[in-house]
Amino acid sequence: MMRVATTLFLALLPAAVLAAKWNQGCISSPVGFGYRTTGGAGGRTVVPKDNNELKNYLNSKEKLIINLDKTYDFTASEGYGTERGCFYKKCKKVQISEESLTRSGTCNGRLQTQVKYAKAGTSELWVSSYKTILTTNGKGAIKGKGLRLKNAQQVIVRDITISDINPQVIWGGDALVFDNVQNAWIHRVTTVRIGRQHLVSYQQTNVGITVSSCFFDGTNQYSATCDNTQYWVWLFWGTRDEITLINNRVYNTAARVPHAGGWAKAWNNIHLIGNFMDNNPHTGLEPHMGSNILAEGNLFSRYKRIINGRAHGGHLALVDNAQEANTCVKYFGQKCLVNKYEKSRAAKRFDESVLVAFKSLDRTAINGARKAVCI
Repeated sequence: MMRVATTLFLALLPAAVLAAKWNQGCISSPVGFGYRTTGGAGGRTVVPKDNNELKNYLNSKEKLIINLDKTYDFTASEGYGTERGCFYKKCKKVQISEESLTRSGTCNGRLQTQVKYAKAGTSELWVSSYKTILTTNGKGAIKGKGLRLKNAQQVIVRDITISDINPQVIWGGDALVFDNVQNAWIHRVTTVRIGRQHLVSYQQTNVGITVSSCFFDGTNQYSATCDNTQYWVWLFWGTRDEITLINNRVYNTAARVPHAGGWAKAWNNIHLIGNFMDNNPHTGLEPHMGSNILAEGNLFSRYKRIINGRAHGGHLALVDNAQEANTCVKYFGQKCLVNKYEKSRAAKRFDESVLVAFKSLDRTAINGARKAVCI
């Protein structure tokens, strides 16, 4: 009996040990492209009493610190809809198939079905300029609806949870959306059970953005890959994106970490640095046309394929050795950080044109992020 227990403990140990390597609390102020973000500092502090008051505060023209003291559940607030859609992939009986609404050809050639969804999830709460959204009692959460930073500057979202946005339905809703944004800091936010993207930038200019120390939990019983992992994670589609992703834990995913670019006007500069990329049995980075991804100092753990081989036209600098790290000196005045791999195979792809593109960006932001890496 002791031998069985010991074997079970050893089988469980690696995941626990790896999770312990992530220090969520090591960053306390914005670094990277979003280092100038101040949010609603100087504004009055408000505590929304209900969903409607939260909605109004978020979209107010007033500078505010919005303190969430409970779960604001929007799931049933706009009723439910049923429309023709499809199974993205028909899973075996022991697993639950993820469904999709008929959008952008997603259902072409797939098994048709009627899809029921909560209408609230398909549109986000709009967040306007000069807002800080946080929780001081640790109970702040938004359920059934995401946040869209729309035509906004100076926004901080921190310490809250966003969850349960039609987790069974592709196109059921996004958790965090950037839509023409300047200076935003997303920090220590947890997203889980999301139907579509956990994080997305749309076809506008989105600059001065840092996403740090967040937990993107892809665990979802409704899985496009039939294995409880999330396919739809990070999608960057802006016409000019400058986004730092640092010290995040990205767990149980299947793809799009990130998907960047992929349309004619996309121009995405993504600094993927010091993140814990934890468990992906499928495929990871997707550099499509218009993207520049600088990936350094990350820990890739239990990744089957670091790069999606079907992604074409984009540029990726994956820093995997001392020579590549030294190449950064002539662009940034300092070395890049080498990525680490555990139970994963390193993927060789170092496109120096990414460094050329990043050289024209804010060096203080780039080097400041490098200094803050703690994984």
